[in-house]
Amino acid sequence: MPQQSILIITGGLYHDFPAMAAFLKELLSRHGFDAHTTEDRDALISLPESHYAAIMVCTQGGTLTAAQEAGLLKFVKSGRGFVGLHGASASWKENAGYIDMLGCKFITHGPEVEFDIEPTGVPHSIVRHIPAFQADTELYQLAANPADFTTLLHASWQGKLEPVAYIRSYGSGRVFYFSIGHDVGDMQDTTWQTVLLRGLRWSLGFVERPGLKVGVIGYGGAFNMGRTHLAEMKNAGFIPVAACDIDPARAKAAEQEFPEIRGYTSIKEMLAHTDAQLLTVILPHNAHANAAVEVLNSGRHCIVEKPMATSSDEVHAMIAAAANNRLLLSVYHNRRWDGDFMAVEDIIRHRKLLGDIFKIETGMSRFASPGSWWRSSKAISGGLHFDWGAHLIFWALTLMNSAVESVTATAHKRLWHHVSNEDHVEACIRFKNGGTIDFEISTIACAPRPRWRILGTRGAILDQWDDTSFQLALHQGGISSEPQRVKYRTSQGYRYYQNIADHLGLDDALEITAERAGRVIHVLHAIDQAAQSGEAVVVCGEA
Repeated sequence: MPQQSILIITGGLYHDFPAMAAFLKELLSRHGFDAHTTEDRDALISLPESHYAAIMVCTQGGTLTAAQEAGLLKFVKSGRGFVGLHGASASWKENAGYIDMLGCKFITHGPEVEFDIEPTGVPHSIVRHIPAFQADTELYQLAANPADFTTLLHASWQGKLEPVAYIRSYGSGRVFYFSIGHDVGDMQDTTWQTVLLRGLRWSLGFVERPGLKVGVIGYGGAFNMGRTHLAEMKNAGFIPVAACDIDPARAKAAEQEFPEIRGYTSIKEMLAHTDAQLLTVILPHNAHANAAVEVLNSGRHCIVEKPMATSSDEVHAMIAAAANNRLLLSVYHNRRWDGDFMAVEDIIRHRKLLGDIFKIETGMSRFASPGSWWRSSKAISGGLHFDWGAHLIFWALTLMNSAVESVTATAHKRLWHHVSNEDHVEACIRFKNGGTIDFEISTIACAPRPRWRILGTRGAILDQWDDTSFQLALHQGGISSEPQRVKYRTSQGYRYYQNIADHLGLDDALEITAERAGRVIHVLHAIDQAAQSGEAVVVCGEA
């Protein structure tokens, strides 16, 4: 499909329009659009004869000439898209035709404050799976007649609900207006970006694709994960049709718990008969790669449980199969939405309260006999560090925004000789920005360690396991504040399959790409290599 060209027109007072133009161009380009920016209003005159599919207006103030206004209105009325951002309602207010097309006019706004933005409850692809979210910015009060448009997001200001995002028709064209977007800070919010991109696609006539038929490979076993996956898929809008398990009793149980599906006892049988378009692999770690490649080569999208694989070579084979077949490959890192991690991430990545992160300590250490089967066998699990390490390394890599320089590691086998997994694994992961991750997994540690001890140039986080909050200490301007407790957020693991559904159905960005999940395996594999060699190891793909 050829790229659709979008004209972004910016400029005016009170905003850093050059920075906003650059950000919007990069955002749209990253998501497959051919984006162009200008502050020249005369570009509107020739719009009807141009190659542009839509125009995005991010401006403030001014007045259009008759020719400029006529060009813009003809462009939209003829069936092309219009996206108005923030100050678009505070622009060209004396141009009655423009205001009629836009559907609202800016009145005023209060000071920058934190407020809640909520979906109105109208079912629409632009707000599908969009939860209530917060913004810390200006909330516009608008002169508008809500009967003229469909409000999708709103916020309360002094007892009155103000439209934040709405859609309307204009001739054969589609108009989307989004009042949030005062500066690049507003635009960096991922929910904001999702709403904007969906609104742009809608203005271009995009129609949501129907939910895919799905199934699971591995229904029973550990934690009844097959049932969990199918239920989350169904809730996200997918259609469960199949489940595979080598145990006939578990395959039968799947049919009983999901009457609409058919059970199978072999992957070969399933691939030969099911019309499922996406399959999730829930098998022991060492079986993920072969099963995923088989699924992808059968022409189906594939998701695998974490950890993705047990070696870098397996990761490469899986990613190559997905690329060769032009299919989705993702890994079920649902704990990316754990409430404790989201609270930590907000402090570090979004609010940037800790400054530059230079050291992260993390791990899970206890004194306990290893579990049975895959949690005991190195050949199956990949090693002691592949279980909880799949979560901890994923989280830590997300927080440490840098490429890995090298890994050193040590492994101990001192007590649990009836199993082949290590008793204790520790590693130092060094990053090119000078930061380090101190990582430890142990079944012979009589003294536990915190889940997180994170040090930055302006503060630190200390988080214990099995708590409901973490300790935050800040240091600014030579003054250290008293440590405060920050509560965990509510976990939202269901968002994993919502994101998969929205990526396939709405072209949303894929949160857990195969490359992102594969990077975790590359680090875990390097830890194994470093522990065996006693030397520093360069992580695959990080050079």
